[in-house]
Amino acid sequence: MFEALKKRALKSVLFSSIVFCVLGIAMIIFMGREAYYGITGYETFETLAPDEIRGQMVDVSLTLNFGAFLKESERNTDTNITTDRYYYYVILTGDETADDFRYMSIKVPASYHSDMDAMSENTFEGYYSEPMEFFGKIRKLSKEDYQYFKEYFTDGENGLTDEEFEACTIPYYIQVETSKTGNTVMGIIICASGLVLIILGIVRIWRAASGASLKKFRAILAEQGCTEMTAESDYNAARSYTKKGDLRIGRLFLYYMSGYKPMAIPNSKILWAYQTTTTHRTNGIKTGTTYSIMVYEDGRKGSIVLPVPNESTAHAMLDQINTTLPWVVVGYTDQLQKLFSKDRAQFLSLRYNTVEHLAVDSSDPYAQSTYSSTDDSTGNSNT
Repeated sequence: MFEALKKRALKSVLFSSIVFCVLGIAMIIFMGREAYYGITGYETFETLAPDEIRGQMVDVSLTLNFGAFLKESERNTDTNITTDRYYYYVILTGDETADDFRYMSIKVPASYHSDMDAMSENTFEGYYSEPMEFFGKIRKLSKEDYQYFKEYFTDGENGLTDEEFEACTIPYYIQVETSKTGNTVMGIIICASGLVLIILGIVRIWRAASGASLKKFRAILAEQGCTEMTAESDYNAARSYTKKGDLRIGRLFLYYMSGYKPMAIPNSKILWAYQTTTTHRTNGIKTGTTYSIMVYEDGRKGSIVLPVPNESTAHAMLDQINTTLPWVVVGYTDQLQKLFSKDRAQFLSLRYNTVEHLAVDSSDPYAQSTYSSTDDSTGNSNT
C-alpha cells in the first residue's frame, strides 16, 4: 500500500512540478539580466567596444546623434488620433577617444524628441551638445527595424554600399527605460519568484519520491493505534470511487488525496457527510456542473471537500457511509446545518454519541441503507 501511495503521489505531482521548474527558469531568464545589473550596477556604455556589445544594461551619456531613422506611433481607434511614442536615433559606440567604433541606435520616448533633434543639428554642424543621461537595455533590432536602419545609410546617391554599411554598423539599439529603480525591483521580484517556483517544484518531487508526503498519513494511523499491516489490509479491501483509486472507503478509514499527499479520515471520527452540487456559469450560460462530498470530522474545524466525478458516485459513497457507518449523519437539510452550527451537542446526540462506532459489514443482508438519493436534494447548490 505505502509503495503504491508513494508512486501515486509522485505521478500526481510530477507534471505540475516540472511546469513550476520550467516557468521559474523562464522567469529568471526573462528578468535575470535586469536583476543582476540592478544589484551590481549598470555598465558604462562608452567603455564597451563594438564586439563587447550584446545585451547589457547600460548607463549612457549622449553628446551627439545623427538623426532619427524611425518612429513608433499609436493610433486611438475611438478618436482616430495618432500619438508618437518612441523615436530611434543613430548614435556611435564608444566616446571621442575610442579607436574602434560603430554606428548603432537608441530608442527614446517621444518626450525627448525635440532635445534629440537639437543634438543632431549640433552633431551635423560639427560640435558636441551638453550630455543627455540615459539608461536602459541593449537589444537587437528586429528584421523590420534593421531594414529601416540600413536604408538610412544606403539610400540616396551618397549612400553606403552594403559592404560599407556592414563594416561600420552593428544591429543593436539601447531601449531607454524611465525608472531604474522600478526596473531593478521588478527584475528582483520576478527572479525571486522564479527561484521559489523552482525550489517548490524540486521539493514537491523529492517529497513524493522519498515518501515524505506520507508523513501525515502515517501520523494519522499512529494516532488511531493502527498498525501499517492493518491499514494496508483495510486499504486493499476498501471500495474505490474513482478510476485512479484515489478515493476509497474502508471499514477503518476514508482514504483520499489532498493535492499530492495521501490522507485518511478515521471513520470513527466522521460526524456528518453530504453532497454539494456546484453549477458553473459564464455570462449566465451554464458551462458545467461539479460534485463533491462534504465530510465533517470530530476535532477538525471546517469540512473536508472530496470531489467526485459525477452525481451517481456521490450517491454511492453516501449510501455506503450510511450503510456501514451508522453513527454518521448523512444528507443535508437547513435544519441539520442550523443544529450543527448552533447546538453541536444536540447534533451529536442524533447519531454520533448514541450509536456504537463499529462499522457494519455492507454484505450483511440485514444491513439495509436508509439513505435515499433525495436526501441531498437540499444540499448546497452554487451558481
